[in-house]
Amino acid sequence: MKLLDKYLITSSVFAIFTEDFSFHYIIDLKLFYLILISNFFLISYKYKVTVNKNIIVLFSFFIAHGLFCYLVFQNPIQSLIAQVLGISISSVYFYNLIKIFKVNVLVDEYLKLSFFIAIISIPMFYLGINVFTYNRLNGILSEPAHYAAIMLPATYFFLRKREYLKLGVIVITIFLSKSSVGFIGLFLILIIPLIKIKYFLKYSILVVVIVLAGAFYLSSKWNNKITENESNTVVRRLKQTQESFKATYTGKFKNYTNLSTYAFLSNFFIAQQIFIHKPIGTGLGSYKHEYDKYYEKLSPPKYLIKLKQSKINRTDANSLFLRMIADFGFFGILMIFYFIRRSYNIFRDDKKIFQQSSFFYLFSKLLREGHYFPPEFYFFLIIFIKNTNEDITCS
Repeated sequence: MKLLDKYLITSSVFAIFTEDFSFHYIIDLKLFYLILISNFFLISYKYKVTVNKNIIVLFSFFIAHGLFCYLVFQNPIQSLIAQVLGISISSVYFYNLIKIFKVNVLVDEYLKLSFFIAIISIPMFYLGINVFTYNRLNGILSEPAHYAAIMLPATYFFLRKREYLKLGVIVITIFLSKSSVGFIGLFLILIIPLIKIKYFLKYSILVVVIVLAGAFYLSSKWNNKITENESNTVVRRLKQTQESFKATYTGKFKNYTNLSTYAFLSNFFIAQQIFIHKPIGTGLGSYKHEYDKYYEKLSPPKYLIKLKQSKINRTDANSLFLRMIADFGFFGILMIFYFIRRSYNIFRDDKKIFQQSSFFYLFSKLLREGHYFPPEFYFFLIIFIKNTNEDITCS
């Protein structure tokens, strides 16, 4: 492999881990954007850059739907333009990267970097280097949930390939991240094989033992008094979430509602209001403007108002699922149905391990983080959509 090709592969895959790498010079600059733009020029110079017809169709819809919603709801059009540009550059870049270098080469590089980052994340955690909050690991990523999500495909891949040392290291770091998204992802990695009868006996005993052990542990702690500093963190958050869930209908939150629970449920309430009143959606990039229109219906905890955190995730809805429902309405629901259908077909074929691995990241993305073009998103999305046993350039 030529040196330039090796650089393009390594730098492009490393870029998906660089959300937290930024610096300020007149404006805020992210390392991801610098890698993307410079590599785009290199690829354009050496190879032919193409745009898949499905990408053109999808962007035509985004623009037409966004312009219609702009005329109807009068949200600033600059947000639509910014989202279209960001999504188009990222998706076209990773489409061409995968078309040129193929999925297996890029996934192999991703797996190497994932394991390396997991290795260095452990001493970083214990030395307090780039720690998001006390006692939670996030490595070189911006937050624990993002770290866990981006490591889930590697976790599944190493499990399927029986590379247990690498699997163990990554699973340990996900546990140290204490991310609910990571725990859900690990649970799905264990439970999804049970969908297939031939794997039932192989995995069912392990899953039953883990579920029963978890249920026993939670039941033993469930009736203990809840305090902020001394009670079990998982039990406390589960019980508070149970109580706070009522706010998804009323918009009124208890004063003890923790920040992460409030972030999801408040945005659930806002997205729900938008969908009820504007079922066709409000257009790509409109969420933060619609949020402001419905914010007055919320009653946030007083401590979050004092901390100026009552509008947390105002720009991204905390969840891609919620943001899609708000921005695209019924069209967003159709996109979710496509994702479910595609996932079903992928897991019916044992050979589609690359696409199956990507599913776990995309699922976590639907639950957490609503940005449309974080560094890693289109890398995993295009792998998920395309068939690795077919020509990646096929429509």
